[in-house]
Amino acid sequence: MRTNDLLDGKKVAKRNKEGYVEQPKLHEIGPAESIMDIDTPWGDTWFYTARFRYTYIKVSVDYNRPILQEYEFTIYDSEMKEVGKIKDKMTYETYYDHPRDPNSVINKDDWELYGPYHREVAVAKCELTPIITKNYFNTDDKYEIIVGMSVQTTYYVNNDYNRVYQLGGETYEAEDHEGVKQTYNKQIASYPWLVGDVYASTDSNGKEKVYMTFIQDVKSDVDFEFPDFEEGDDVSEIVIPGYWENYCGTGVKGVTYRAARAGETEIQPVNNFQMSISKLPGDMQNTPFMLTMENAGRVYFVVSHYEDTFWNPYYSPLADMTMRENNNLVIDIYREKEDGNGFDLIQTAKIPTYLSPSTGNDKILASYFSVGDFRYRQDVRFTGSNDGKATSFIVTKQDYLAGNDDATIRSYYIYDANGNKTNTLFERSQSFIQMSDLPGFEPQTMFISTNAMGDYLFHFIDLESVKEILTLNYRFEIDADSDPERMTSNVDRVKVGDTYVYADELRVPSQDEDGNDLGRVLWFNKDGSFNRIDEINMGKNVYYALSYIESTTLDPDFFHKDKHNEYMMLVKRAYENSNPVEELLIAQARNVDAPEGRTFLSDGPDERGIIGGVRVYKNGDKSLLLVPKISGDAQYWDIYALPFETSDVKELTVGDSSNAILYTGDSIIADGQILLFNLQGMKVADGEDSLSTVGFDAGIYIVVSNGEVRKIVIK
Repeated sequence: MRTNDLLDGKKVAKRNKEGYVEQPKLHEIGPAESIMDIDTPWGDTWFYTARFRYTYIKVSVDYNRPILQEYEFTIYDSEMKEVGKIKDKMTYETYYDHPRDPNSVINKDDWELYGPYHREVAVAKCELTPIITKNYFNTDDKYEIIVGMSVQTTYYVNNDYNRVYQLGGETYEAEDHEGVKQTYNKQIASYPWLVGDVYASTDSNGKEKVYMTFIQDVKSDVDFEFPDFEEGDDVSEIVIPGYWENYCGTGVKGVTYRAARAGETEIQPVNNFQMSISKLPGDMQNTPFMLTMENAGRVYFVVSHYEDTFWNPYYSPLADMTMRENNNLVIDIYREKEDGNGFDLIQTAKIPTYLSPSTGNDKILASYFSVGDFRYRQDVRFTGSNDGKATSFIVTKQDYLAGNDDATIRSYYIYDANGNKTNTLFERSQSFIQMSDLPGFEPQTMFISTNAMGDYLFHFIDLESVKEILTLNYRFEIDADSDPERMTSNVDRVKVGDTYVYADELRVPSQDEDGNDLGRVLWFNKDGSFNRIDEINMGKNVYYALSYIESTTLDPDFFHKDKHNEYMMLVKRAYENSNPVEELLIAQARNVDAPEGRTFLSDGPDERGIIGGVRVYKNGDKSLLLVPKISGDAQYWDIYALPFETSDVKELTVGDSSNAILYTGDSIIADGQILLFNLQGMKVADGEDSLSTVGFDAGIYIVVSNGEVRKIVIK
């Protein structure tokens, strides 16, 4: 432990004033109102920060409404180097041809605030659309950024805008809301509606290929009025003229655009669709109705919808809703034309829908069908030669239970391109966890069910062969003489050689003889046999802990390059005279080289705020750890490069006389006391002015003398 303190405490992994273990930071960013990531067509993850300036309108005694006046975004690349800034001021539209009635119920409360005309009043959302391009909106070589915003109006609807800027593009001078002259970025384009879908990649020549779909709500042109209800009326039988027609006339439409080409001044539409919300797939609220993907170098759009309205007609919001029989989930597949100037409908598949029978206490009111609710784009499968058409689909069926609006019974099936069910992936799943995709192995999902005893069962199923390769009770039995270990659903798999193993966070921690709480991770082999249990020393007074179990970070070289595993954990710890605090801990499990484990980084609340959502990113062979600190509307980010460099202890080269410590190959020479430690932290020798190393086992040793720390290699 003393050697570990020397290795980890000298300049690099030292403890700060709060007592946390530090690492050198790559960057510190903030304060900012938000800090987010942003995708690129070339595969890197970039980042941005946002800063906003507001004025305020006093709406009531307790509430001042913020009115956005100015926004500024700073863009960083995958290594957190600043690329550029976008800064602009807000403008709010006033509709002078639409006066408001000051005596109306709707208008009278905000008449004094916003005046006699309908107008835009405040920004509900302002953020970067999470994609950066170079050659989409025009053909020059400047990075293009989209500021997406939703602006509230006195119509009580929101106007959606997409303001497009270039990093390093044209600017203009104007006074801000305080009358101070500022330099702002000019917009190069502006588009209404919401960006609902983006396909962004590069072709075989490294050229960007980007499609964006802008989506807008469609209002019905059929009006209706709620009638007056009398006490005792059977409201379920009341018919409201126009109610069903209004519902069916409300919908969504989208237009897809390709990039601007040479000689063009703007992006060009290449595909469009429109559908009623009554025919949206799945539960008609949370299911993706449009997917973009690539197959054999061509881009595909997959649009799904019910063939007829999902519900039978109903005529008031209190009427009983019944699922329509003899309906289909329709899957339309469009393929990019060879010249990239449009899409052709090449395939339509119809999946018959049906109401699952009620069983026991489960009364099923509806069964929702969808593609995209399981593995998103991977629910549409292209296998073998089928003229570039999809060969099968993973279909999710959600059975909606009476009296339980928050839960559904989910089942998953394989359907072929003709709408025939060919296989059952899993039925009545309580939940599922996607295992990480590993090269050389099929994609895999762990489904969770319960047995007759109420125990949770974990079913590991390969998705291409639809084969259940492993089933485990959550009470994992190591051997007949030990009590079962209780597993959690926090599990993933890691490739090791030509096979893989699983890591699962155990539910119950333990303690060592010194009262330190030990987080525990169970490792088991592909066949379900026991491999090992790693114990992570979390320190004392831990109320709760959660490990980040994910294939990438479970690589022994991710946080620190050695043969041992490190774990990233969120720890809630109690301190005397204070409420429990949440801390970040990255620590190596206890092992033969470090019997007490090793802490590489620990962090918690400081003057900047509390720990926020910690994230890790892997861009090629470089990885980043991002640790936010949040206080009110302000965020800060501490950025670390991974893997950690755990020590600045330099090796003593034999015969190098430039150091205060000299190593001759068979002895150590220095002024005063010399201490020699092995890597397990044990002192193996000491001497005064000189120390012979003859006869020591070969290996690495740590030399300490006169405040200097060096390592030597004895051969």
